[in-house]
Amino acid sequence: MSEIYMHVTKIDEAGYDAALHGLAHNKKQSVAKMPGVAQKLADKDGGHNKFLESITVWLDVRAPRYWWQEADTFRLSTKQSESTMHTLTDELLAVDMEDAAAVRAFLEQNFEPDACPLDTLRAIYAAAHNKDLIGVKKRLPEGFLQTRLWCMSYKTLRNIILQRRTHRLPHWKQFVRQTLEQIDHPELLPGLARTAN
Repeated sequence: MSEIYMHVTKIDEAGYDAALHGLAHNKKQSVAKMPGVAQKLADKDGGHNKFLESITVWLDVRAPRYWWQEADTFRLSTKQSESTMHTLTDELLAVDMEDAAAVRAFLEQNFEPDACPLDTLRAIYAAAHNKDLIGVKKRLPEGFLQTRLWCMSYKTLRNIILQRRTHRLPHWKQFVRQTLEQIDHPELLPGLARTAN
């Protein structure tokens, strides 16, 4: 089985206290009682867990293009990514294409193994050298690794986990596992081993 190229780093998280404050209004109870209430309601869809919309997490995710195409399905979030034009092309143009070690290092840093044959890299280099952005983009292999900052609510994260934790593309299990290991309140979200509600 191929190695899975997926790396998630939590950058920031906010809104838990405010979400509990709002939940206290809804329940007309003390905020101090809300952590237990939140945990009971987190799995109840249909508006009962809307407080999850107030908790936001920012994740730095490095993954191949073919995974990002699937991740783009989840629209209730925002993403900021590395620029192909400014990042990849500038880095590539700085590589001495006659230096095999430099080329190998560039490939290892930016692509999954065997995702970008040398001929393809040379074609991308030529397009970048000619300032042909379309030529660069259309030649980029699906195994190109891109880092994006992905901002979403716990509600969106819950939907992602429920829809993708058993997905046949193993990157999703890695995404879920790495995310749940880092967020502040995993008790509010489904895990890999739990069954869907």
